[in-house]
Amino acid sequence: MAQFNKYDSLIDLSTIKDYCRENGRLCRYAKEETFVQQGTVGKYLGVVESGYFKYTTITSSGNDAVVGFAFEGTIVADYYNSFNGLPSETTIKAGIDCSVSQIRIAEARNIFNSVFDGNLSKINGVLFSEIYSRYLELYRKTPTERYLDMISLYPQILDIVSLKDIASYLLITPIYLSRIRKNLAKKNGE
Repeated sequence: MAQFNKYDSLIDLSTIKDYCRENGRLCRYAKEETFVQQGTVGKYLGVVESGYFKYTTITSSGNDAVVGFAFEGTIVADYYNSFNGLPSETTIKAGIDCSVSQIRIAEARNIFNSVFDGNLSKINGVLFSEIYSRYLELYRKTPTERYLDMISLYPQILDIVSLKDIASYLLITPIYLSRIRKNLAKKNGE
C-alpha cells in the first residue's frame, strides 16, 4: 500500500524499524485486541508486520471514532504521549488479526534520541504538520472529495479496512458512505 501516513516518507525511520525487527518481540494481536488503551500510558512501539491497527477515540456519545491507521511496514505507537509518559488520548487496536515486532517505549526513546541526537523536534514537527493538514482537509473538502482522495491514493484500503471504519475516519456515517459510493457508481456508469 502507498504511504497512508505521510510522516513515514518524510522522516527516516529505518533505524528504529530495523531495531524493532532485530531486537523486538514478535507479538500477535487478534482483531479488536488493544495495543494501547485510551487513558493509559503506552508501553510499546512496534512495526506492523501483518494486518493493520486503527487508532480510535471515544466520542461524547460513547462510540469509537477512527482517527488513524497503521498499516504493514509502519510504526504503531502513541508516539507523543508514550514518549512523554502521558496517558493516551486514543486506543490503538488491531483492525484484523495482526503481528507486530515491538519494543518497550524506554528502549524506543533511547534509539530515537541516539538517531536524532536528542532533538526530537523534527519528528514532532512532521507529525504536527500531518495532523494539521488532515484537520484542514475537513474544512477544505467535502466527504465525497475526501473519500475520492483516500481511494485514489490508497486503493487497497477498500480491501483491507471495513467500510464502517473508513466512514468513521472520514467523519461520516456508514449510510452516508454507501450513498457516496452509490452516487459515484451511477456517475461512472457502473
